[in-house]
Amino acid sequence: MEKDWRLIIDPALDPVMNMAVDEAIMIIMADDAAMPTLRVYKWLKPCMSFGRFRRAPTGLQVPVIRRPTGGGSVSHGGEGFTYSLIYRESSGCVDKGVAASYLQVHEAIVSALASLGIQAHIYKSSSTPARSSGQCFESPVISDVMACGRKVAGAAQRRRKDVVLHQGEVSLCLDVFRKWSYNVLQTAFINSLSERLNARFIESRVSEKEKKLAGELFVERTEEVNR
Repeated sequence: MEKDWRLIIDPALDPVMNMAVDEAIMIIMADDAAMPTLRVYKWLKPCMSFGRFRRAPTGLQVPVIRRPTGGGSVSHGGEGFTYSLIYRESSGCVDKGVAASYLQVHEAIVSALASLGIQAHIYKSSSTPARSSGQCFESPVISDVMACGRKVAGAAQRRRKDVVLHQGEVSLCLDVFRKWSYNVLQTAFINSLSERLNARFIESRVSEKEKKLAGELFVERTEEVNR
């Protein structure tokens, strides 16, 4: 039986606001009954995000923002798209556990790319080199998505009161975007994820309650980064 999901396709937003919206949806879902949510979004300007347990990178020419999830540093606003999944783990709408959920979502990305003629596969090696720079896309880990000999998709998660926030980035070369538009890639991903999760996506918007909380978090997170 299909599970209903809310689908939010947002316009380009301020980098800090993008993270605030994801966090707001997660916080509110932890306290309220809500549909699982897929959010796909763009960046108003290039930026670098870093995991909530990492130190902020320094000496960069772009804004630096902290993600509510873990992981290393990721560049945004270039070639690719960003998405988030927010859902209750107990609902069973995504495989339970960090490893299983990563794999399920990334298998959907591999299938989406395959539908466009892009060969990709799941990274399975456990012998990865030590990360020297903290850049997530420089060193793949198990269940990341690989294409053309490099990592093209990764993710990070956070759990709060049974709610999972899964934030992911798909980064492809410019040659792909000359052949396929952003919207084509986005649609392929949504369709593939729908099939993999047995989900029915219903187009929606960020609620007023989520917007209000996101605005409050935006102020807090901006102050944190500027300290």
